[in-house]
Amino acid sequence: MSYPRERKEAVLKKMLPPNNKTIPEISKEEGISEGTLYNWRKAVRAEGRLMPDGDTTPKGWLCS
Repeated sequence: MSYPRERKEAVLKKMLPPNNKTIPEISKEEGISEGTLYNWRKAVRAEGRLMPDGDTTPKGWLCS
């Protein structure tokens, strides 16, 4: 299943502050599989964008 870019961006924003939601939380809310969300996050990191890994410490922010 393909998702519109706008929806993907909106969902990815939920991972960022101030929301800081986990992938399992977002998966339940949005009805998108956790695997898809992990792939989206991985792709965004590969582009060089910072995304949290679920760790709430500064070390939890990774770029690729």
